Amino acid sequence: MLDTDTKRRIDTARDILVGKVPDPKSQVEQITIALIYKFMDDMDAESEELGGKRKFFTGAYARYGWARLMAPALGRRPRAARPSLRRRRSD
Repeated sequence: MLDTDTKRRIDTARDILVGKVPDPKSQVEQITIALIYKFMDDMDAESEELGGKRKFFTGAYARYGWARLMAPALGRRPRAARPSLRRRRSD
């Protein structure tokens, strides 16, 4: 069983990442997708360090790389205001 401090940290992190999503399955899905994006950006960064080219976040998608989205200079509101990668449904 988790101690209170660890549980509080997990709850705080979850609220920051996916606080608006009430369904735990959806929360796990969103966290998993975020980790995949981070891994892809890490692979691009490693490729550049070794003299290669970026493979995942190139062209129009370069601005969606993890390092750019999570840059310390970029605050919470500018992050949220970025257009989504998903197409919006026209209902």
